Amino acid sequence: MSINLELRSELPEDAIVFDNMSYDGSIVGVTTEGRVVYSYDKMVEELMQDEEWSYEDAAEWIDYNTIRALPYMGENGPIIMYNIQQ
Repeated sequence: MSINLELRSELPEDAIVFDNMSYDGSIVGVTTEGRVVYSYDKMVEELMQDEEWSYEDAAEWIDYNTIRALPYMGENGPIIMYNIQQ
């Protein structure tokens, strides 16, 4: 369910996005500074669908391989938004 190149062409030119195009469907917005905002829940759903993983496997992959990379992406790196559960 990736939006891929069409979505990426609409983002700010210097926007930093994740290499994993499975996450494109998880983009929920862009900040006023041009930082791409991803939904954690949607990222998990995308991996569960694309890779046929369980929730636990998808969440572990994101936590270990994606979130840990954020500090190395610089101050303009993507933001991961967590939904508040009510």
